[in-house]
Amino acid sequence: MRIIHTDTDDLGNPLRGGQPVRTYEVNSRLAADHEIRVLTATYPRCSRRVARGGLEYRRLGFGVPFLGLSYHMSYLAALGRAVRGLPHDLVVEEFTPPVGFCLLPLWTRKPVISIVQWFFFRDWEKRYRLPFERLMRAIPKRVGYQDFIVQTDAMGGYFRELVPGARVWKIPCGIGDEAFLDAPQEGRYVLFVGRLDVHHKGLDYLLEAWTRLSADSPAIPLRIAGAGPAETALRAEVEKRGLADSIRFVGRIEGRQKARLLQECRFLIMPSRQETFGMVALEAMAAGKPVLAFDIDHLNELLSPKWGALVRLGDIEDLAAEASRLWRDSARCRVLGAAGREAARRYRWCEIARAQEAVYREVHARARER
Repeated sequence: MRIIHTDTDDLGNPLRGGQPVRTYEVNSRLAADHEIRVLTATYPRCSRRVARGGLEYRRLGFGVPFLGLSYHMSYLAALGRAVRGLPHDLVVEEFTPPVGFCLLPLWTRKPVISIVQWFFFRDWEKRYRLPFERLMRAIPKRVGYQDFIVQTDAMGGYFRELVPGARVWKIPCGIGDEAFLDAPQEGRYVLFVGRLDVHHKGLDYLLEAWTRLSADSPAIPLRIAGAGPAETALRAEVEKRGLADSIRFVGRIEGRQKARLLQECRFLIMPSRQETFGMVALEAMAAGKPVLAFDIDHLNELLSPKWGALVRLGDIEDLAAEASRLWRDSARCRVLGAAGREAARRYRWCEIARAQEAVYREVHARARER
């Protein structure tokens, strides 16, 4: 098959999230049997085309100084024509902010599969006071979306309700063999990994929980790994709360540094208000580390009391208490970590790629029969 995969995020972008990782890991495993082009947005100092893992990446759009959304919006403006101008049998469209759908069924007569990894419409509506979710709900029936790949049962239920008769497949994110680290250590600190976005990632909850734990002696050490718009404000808040002795910022991490931090932590803490899956939690599971998180949709389908701890969203007292219990019970952490490591084996990228290719073939075959 000739496949076009559209993804506004790019694996080479230093500010990328987890979405382009899946795009690459799945498609690179399919490239031997299919011709795959990936259309992404530009970013500062990128080249327009690059070959990677048997795939051809093309970057669309442009940036305007001092206008951060220009890369994103110009990509969306250029995407339809780019798809129309390239030979293809199937289009795979990643859900893209701000309204999810890129309207690609209007630009091609070939089947379009929508992969849902970004799913934060309600939060964006509240934050920006614009009707993002209402627009998203109005689009699929009018434009003709029918095929969806989602990551969780909760997400699948949402799209079956949104588009009656839609074909929905649940295929979660995956993980590479290198994530299964050898000989997990007892752990010298608690670890947070993620974009430094206070509201989305619940970093206000995290600092409040550590403030309550600061009376403990000795204090529980916390490492915050990641970068983002709130970093300066978070550093100032840590100083203001008198937590600088127990909380250390380590910046954005990748590869070996991430592996080392996961190997050396006692458990991962993930106080997010919302997630569409929880890739960092899966990485911690593969590393043999338990995960402490809020009991929220999507993430609670990945985590289980057998390999982690879930507390009620926003219950800072319970979050702090459970963090203290886990920290002081290394034996329990080892048991939870071992169970999580075994559970993570179901999510290897090779299995995810096979499942996704089967969907591509099914949708393509159905279209040819029409």
